[in-house]
Amino acid sequence: MKKSIVSVLLLAITFGFFGKSKAQEKDSLYEARKLKIDEINFVSGYYTQEGEHSSIGGGKGDEALTNISNSIQVRLLKNSQKYEHRLDVAVAVDHHTSASTKLINTAPEGSPTNIYNGKISARTAASTGTSGVTGASSNFIGWRIYPSLNYFAKNLERNTTYGIGAYYSREFDYQSIGGELSFVKASQDNNSEFSVKAMAFFDQRLEILPVELRPVTTDTNNRKADDDDDEHEGDDDDYKLWNKNSYSVNFAFSQIINPRLQVSLMADFAFQDGLLSIPYNRVYFTNNTVSSEKLPMQRMKIPLGMRLNYFLGETFIFRTYYRYFFDDWGIKAHTAQLEIPIKISPFVSLSPFYRYHHQTSNDYFKPYGQHNPGEKYYSSDYDLSSFNSQNIGLNLHYLPLESKLFKSVDFRYSFYKRSEGLSAHNLTFAITFK
Repeated sequence: MKKSIVSVLLLAITFGFFGKSKAQEKDSLYEARKLKIDEINFVSGYYTQEGEHSSIGGGKGDEALTNISNSIQVRLLKNSQKYEHRLDVAVAVDHHTSASTKLINTAPEGSPTNIYNGKISARTAASTGTSGVTGASSNFIGWRIYPSLNYFAKNLERNTTYGIGAYYSREFDYQSIGGELSFVKASQDNNSEFSVKAMAFFDQRLEILPVELRPVTTDTNNRKADDDDDEHEGDDDDYKLWNKNSYSVNFAFSQIINPRLQVSLMADFAFQDGLLSIPYNRVYFTNNTVSSEKLPMQRMKIPLGMRLNYFLGETFIFRTYYRYFFDDWGIKAHTAQLEIPIKISPFVSLSPFYRYHHQTSNDYFKPYGQHNPGEKYYSSDYDLSSFNSQNIGLNLHYLPLESKLFKSVDFRYSFYKRSEGLSAHNLTFAITFK
């Protein structure tokens, strides 16, 4: 299941004024310390996809999905003699509809319902009258809300910036709390810059299994083996909570080589532990049995990247990007991108872009019905398979220079195609208010 990835346009403007006399200096410093709104960013996105390898269906079935997302960010500035303070307050909401979500509570037609451990399921789609996702969880099905708060303090004399951030995300079966610390050091001429950012996320997921894999009824009151004593079968407190912790450290260095050429190097180190599989993803075995996805409880990921930007006169910019990725689950991936902003006028620029991605398969992936009984780990999620993908699109950037309200407006469209059949369209509208 894919979700749109929403990008927010961030622009910073620094203001300062200092008088010559003591009285003027006192007044100007008082004015400079006032907290003010620098800009407001609004982003709206629409994403739709089609495919035939639903992970909920065990690697087979309709992957049709539509996602609508909206986010708003307010940037506040407060200046003093030595520091520039910045506070970014943001909230985003996504809503998606998916053809495969119904398969959580309905066994795919024609698929085996014999459980992997050899027992016959007593709760198939025909025998259960409960949804399995009711109560509080049902109010969030298809919805995701994720606010964030980031604070930055820039030392104007040393050209260093310290940052701290907090994040929260909530879905019907999932919630996440995260934080970050960052440090940026730029040279006095701003020709070079080094940054480091450490992030940690602490997630919890409800263990909502496919309907045929849920515990059988055990008492005369028709309660499940893991049900509590209330009258609501399938609410949040009927499911086991699993933790997932994610930690990462990101390093970046950029250097302006000459007025036309800029180079950046990036390296990330990420580690995850906890429940890394998705409980309601099915896996079908060669002996016509079914189980839920099972993956290792730890994962290490290391992406290494490079950017190179070349300014060809005042009209063209060539922005190139390359990333190499590997993890300890067996995936190795190469990603390359080219974007060419073209200045049409002082107000308008067009940026065609193309992105190519190739990755090898995860050690634990096999298609529908090809996993052998006795395997320790197994998944039929095609995000973990071997594939090539291409993403091509166009961005329109408009600068209303004479407007007192708008700072910039962007329209972005892209088409995504994967070698195993998944295709998607993504449309984004972004506007920045002064």
